[in-house]
Amino acid sequence: MNLKPLVPYLPLLILLFLPLTIVAQTRVAISEDYRIALEKHNAAADTTTAQFYYERGGIRQDHLDDEGAIVDYNKAIQLKPNNPKAYYNRGLAKLNLKLLSNAITDFDKAIELDPEKADTYNNRGIAKHFLKKYQAAIKDYDAAISINPTHAEAYNNRGISKIKSGNVNDGCEDLHKAFELGDKASSASIKKYCEE
Repeated sequence: MNLKPLVPYLPLLILLFLPLTIVAQTRVAISEDYRIALEKHNAAADTTTAQFYYERGGIRQDHLDDEGAIVDYNKAIQLKPNNPKAYYNRGLAKLNLKLLSNAITDFDKAIELDPEKADTYNNRGIAKHFLKKYQAAIKDYDAAISINPTHAEAYNNRGISKIKSGNVNDGCEDLHKAFELGDKASSASIKKYCEE
């Protein structure tokens, strides 16, 4: 096979395939890190406790294995049914998988067990927003902000839900407040919705 005709395109081919190689190497490194982390955890912990499954669920979640995390959080909850963190983290895993109604159910239980955690209200609001239940989402963001008045992400999320429900002025105020509080992501939403 004569490769001479491809020589002028070699830099372009390298640019096209190098990122794919880097991504593949990164995935291998992550999966190797994941395997090692699980092995260390499994070897060092008592596998009969809720804490073991809760912590292993966290390792799985940190390595983007939400399905595996849910399995471990299920076991943690089975062994210790009043742990709000297990419900919260399982809710996050379900939210990541777009199992929105199931995520809301877990956030509901986490709130029942620990009603003072702003992040739980914020994440339940996100799930409701994705279900286009904007007014219900706004109530959750209100609760998050009531608990933590400097919760920049909740201001950002509330702003977007207000805009989606037709209240652009108030939504833009929330987006600007989120930006003032350090939420850099709100900048894109300000440009999209609030600048004429």
